[in-house]
Amino acid sequence: MAGCYDRRMTAIFRLAATGVILSGLIACTSSTSSGDLWSRSYIAPFERVVDAVIDALEDEGFLVEADRENGRITAEPSRNSPGQQPFLAIKVVDKGDKVLVDVQTRAGVSDSMPRGSRIETSIVEFFHELELRLQGLKD
Repeated sequence: MAGCYDRRMTAIFRLAATGVILSGLIACTSSTSSGDLWSRSYIAPFERVVDAVIDALEDEGFLVEADRENGRITAEPSRNSPGQQPFLAIKVVDKGDKVLVDVQTRAGVSDSMPRGSRIETSIVEFFHELELRLQGLKD
């Protein structure tokens, strides 16, 4: 009887480990940042990434305009957003086996903010929110 229990626990463990691995595959596959451009790649459907980008930006307090079909998204701080946030231009590109998300700061509030301040914090927070959505950990 104990052998049967051990086999079931082993099967449950393997299933759980597979779930963790699959969640990781949907998450960020690569990340770069240089100058005012930040990029990350995801293994997920293009439409799902675009929707998740919009939801993450809105939850971070941005006003969003989106051309969903072409993957072009602009985000500007709302009057109710906490502190100073940058204006963002985001491009979501379907690369076949992965989807690239490029974030670039735009002219506006971010021009008067020193690099390393709220700009980077806002972008890091945005990518964190995006990854939670793509992993199914947040609606």
